This record gives sequence, structure tokens and C-alpha cells, in this order.
Amino acid sequence: MLELIWPLVPLLHDIVAHPVTAMTVQAGVALDALDTRPEISRKAMRQVRDSGREAVRELRATTSRPPRCPGSSDCGNWSSFEGGDVELVMRREGEFDGLSPMAELAVHRIVQEALTNVVRHSGARRAAVSLVRHDDRLTVEIANDGAGGERVNCPWGVVGSG
Repeated sequence: MLELIWPLVPLLHDIVAHPVTAMTVQAGVALDALDTRPEISRKAMRQVRDSGREAVRELRATTSRPPRCPGSSDCGNWSSFEGGDVELVMRREGEFDGLSPMAELAVHRIVQEALTNVVRHSGARRAAVSLVRHDDRLTVEIANDGAGGERVNCPWGVVGSG
């Protein structure tokens, strides 16, 4: 059983540890400002509440249902993608049968996080997700027409993904 759960540990860490760290900082601000600056205290506590709600939502989304298979017909229906005015285009190429459950989960979370970043930070009007599988190689590409930031070459991974 442990071998089934162990690969999820880094994912659960990301879902829980980051918001809890932010909540701890905000709770400290709220406590320090409680008597002298109650408006700051209220604002910090609202942030704690919102961070907690978001963490619970992410945890439920990750653990309550299996991820969508990258090759399945519902792959373009990212129900958790709340893109507002962002138009989403999906492209799949290759055969996706035989992907491990962990690979499916990784693809799902990568695309989910990337689309969240598009909506929150890019100002994009369109986003495109491309999933291409050739032999034993799976390429996931997410592009958008937003402003973006400075491009950074990072040989050990994606900057900001941890």
C-alpha cells in the first residue's frame, strides 16, 4: 500500500505546505496587528481563510477523483479550469493508452497549474495545451498570448514550479 501512496507525497506537500506556510505568516501579521491596527488584522485573517479554502479545494480535486487521462475524449473538458475570458484550445497527438497512473496524474497537475498561472498572471486571452506522445516520450506544452515575464534558462527544472 505504501508504494501506491508514496509517489503522491510530493504532490500533497505542494498542495498543503505552501498555503499553510502563507497562512502561518498571515496569522502572525493578524496577531501582531490585532490591538493597534485591526483593519490589517482583518485583512490578514481573510487571506488565511481564503488560503485554507483554496488548499482544501485543491486537496479535494486531487484526491476525490482520478485524473483525466491525457488521451481520453474528456481531456479538453478541464472542468477545474476556471479561465474566465481565456479561450482554451487542446491538441493531442499520438497514442496515450498505457500511460501509468502516475504519469496521468503528473500531466493533469502540470496542465492544471500552468492554466492557473495563465489566468492569474499572464493577462492572456487564449491558451493552448499540446500533448504529444511518440513512443515512450510524452511532451506537454502550454502556450498563451499573454504578456509573460522575463525568460530564464534553468537547466535543473522549471523556475517557480516548486
